[in-house]
Amino acid sequence: MYLTRSIIAAGLLMSGGLVASPRSAAAQYKLDSPSGEELVFHRDQVRTMLDTTRALFQNLVEDPAVLYRTGVGTSVPEDNPTDAYPWNAIEVRNDSVAVIQTPNNLREADRAYYNYAVLRMAEVRSGDPDATCDVLMDAEVGVVSSFVDGWIVARMLFGGPAFEPLDRLAFIRAAGHLPAFIAVSDDPSLGVCADEWADAHAADIAAYRSWHDETYRGEPLAADQSGPEPSEAARSSESGSAKPAGDPAGEASPAGAPN
Repeated sequence: MYLTRSIIAAGLLMSGGLVASPRSAAAQYKLDSPSGEELVFHRDQVRTMLDTTRALFQNLVEDPAVLYRTGVGTSVPEDNPTDAYPWNAIEVRNDSVAVIQTPNNLREADRAYYNYAVLRMAEVRSGDPDATCDVLMDAEVGVVSSFVDGWIVARMLFGGPAFEPLDRLAFIRAAGHLPAFIAVSDDPSLGVCADEWADAHAADIAAYRSWHDETYRGEPLAADQSGPEPSEAARSSESGSAKPAGDPAGEASPAGAPN
């Protein structure tokens, strides 16, 4: 793929700088959690997320080396969100082939799944087979963070419906626990490194569990919820258009949103 380093850098810079902040007159967009916490995103943050999402989508469409198929999978319930996570909704077969099945009830968030697909293929292409588990985790955190950016864009600018488990990813990232979440969530991109990373970073796993228990009292971690094996429906259904329906760059933003 001809994904440029500047596109990746822009997305990771924006993701890495995302923090929860007090509300102010300059703040434009926010997410609320059931626990009463609030994440505020300033206009320039959301604009950068939008620009990066458009660039990644353009790369997906125009790269002649990439073959991708899109479709709509089954709806995913909030009480068992496993199939909504991008590593289950997307099958990256190699560095240039991906099958993207956006859950039916999250179709407005297709741009988030495209973000993940493009950057995951890029990681497959450029990955070092001798990379340590820490390096692989850092890479996957960047890819998943781009998914979170795309989700925020969908929620803030394109009328995406609330889906608390994916909203929660933004709070997990802001709290600094995204690596631990990935490690305990059976992300197949990490393979055996998920367990190895968790063993080597037991304090990080404990800190994430403690934060989760305090923030979401009485709710299990996503990885503790029972359900079917990851995204069997998504993997078995490959029907869909050769190109995604709805170019993020061509959709109208609501009044006051970045264009």
